[in-house]
Amino acid sequence: MRARRVKRIGKLAVLLLLVSVSLVLWTKTTLVVIAWAITVIYTVWGIFHTAYFLAGRHRPYVPNWPALRKLKFSIIVPARNEPIIERTVNHIIHEVHYPKHLKEVIAVVDDEGTERIVFHLQQLYPWYVKPLARRMLFPTKPSALNDALALATGDVIGIADVEDLLDNDVLEIVNAAVVNDNHKVLQVILRISNVKDSWITEMFACEYAGWFRVLLNGRSRLGLYAPLGGTGNYLERTTLMTVAKWDPLNLAEDAELALRLHLHGFKTVVLDARHWEEAPVDFRAWLKQRTRWFRGWLQSLFTHGPSITWMGVRHPRSLINVISILMMLVAPLIVIFNWVAYSMTAIYLLEYFDVIGSELLSDVFPQIAILPLFFNVLYYLVWYLGKELEGIPVSFLRRLPHFVFYANVMMPVAALRSLYQELFKDVFWEKTRHPGRGARWATVEKA
Repeated sequence: MRARRVKRIGKLAVLLLLVSVSLVLWTKTTLVVIAWAITVIYTVWGIFHTAYFLAGRHRPYVPNWPALRKLKFSIIVPARNEPIIERTVNHIIHEVHYPKHLKEVIAVVDDEGTERIVFHLQQLYPWYVKPLARRMLFPTKPSALNDALALATGDVIGIADVEDLLDNDVLEIVNAAVVNDNHKVLQVILRISNVKDSWITEMFACEYAGWFRVLLNGRSRLGLYAPLGGTGNYLERTTLMTVAKWDPLNLAEDAELALRLHLHGFKTVVLDARHWEEAPVDFRAWLKQRTRWFRGWLQSLFTHGPSITWMGVRHPRSLINVISILMMLVAPLIVIFNWVAYSMTAIYLLEYFDVIGSELLSDVFPQIAILPLFFNVLYYLVWYLGKELEGIPVSFLRRLPHFVFYANVMMPVAALRSLYQELFKDVFWEKTRHPGRGARWATVEKA
């Protein structure tokens, strides 16, 4: 791993050196190349996301009902320093509608405090709760999931974060999708329960709605790569075993697993059902979580990117699928590249309106460079549509400055931090703290 890191740092250093030398020796030509790269990358991004947007407006998948038979579910709940786990386990056992003898909760814990709670729950519900206490093991979520899988006896493996509250009928819906319609990989929509805790949670709630209800739903409906979320995943056990479970070193284990499943022919289906979870309340917690996600995508890009690209070269018919995968995995780099694009655009406009006297970028941008500007608006439309479809009580116009700051300042900071960690740091798990602020009601009832 250390050797790979040194190799990547060397490649980045060479790239930055070449760009710097080119800007000094061939300034105009280099700027033209960068301007065309910006235009092409963002235009392709916009075309694909427009397709996701249009497809995602429709209702997510609803299975044929009722189910012909009932499968057994194993719900894995990984936890570390999470005192709210008792509420989560009780909710799954008592409030989620499904026969108790056909559901089990496997609680994986890495600390003594949560361990005591979980063993107490196992004594209360010996037939329904399986505790797994880990000691001196690699403390990542995917490694915990792999360890828990050894205890699972269910036909379907579900993942629930410790702060999750499930729709009461979610297991019934998943069961019908697997039994009646033969789907193997399912993702429910994730909703934020603590929307009003801070302006960051409001942004996060709208972003989640735009991602899961619109973009992920659109990807799924088009049959393209749709990464799993970190929770609300439901996987047929035999399907999961065909791809050797989770990568214990990947910090976005959900997206990486979905990628391998997709390449093996198993499409992610987004269900019209929900898990309710907490968003980070402050910037520090948000930054740690988003850095971890971005770094996981970069890990997948560096690991799988070359073979996926080569697949597109060898099989041109799969080119659209390949581009859809790469557009997802390079997202952290595009977020960083936004600052380059915005800086060049700002200088160009200042020159165009004679605010500054230089002519550095006056004839650099191609005529079609206006397209990325229109496509950039799409980003906010996705959040707005998701908010409206999910009924999230946030005033979009009043919060528009916050959305712009969230997308164009906070996101690039997290992306730069993830790139730095991937280049210079060993893999480690920055835990997101869950204070239980969203647990203000016991269950979620559908109208």
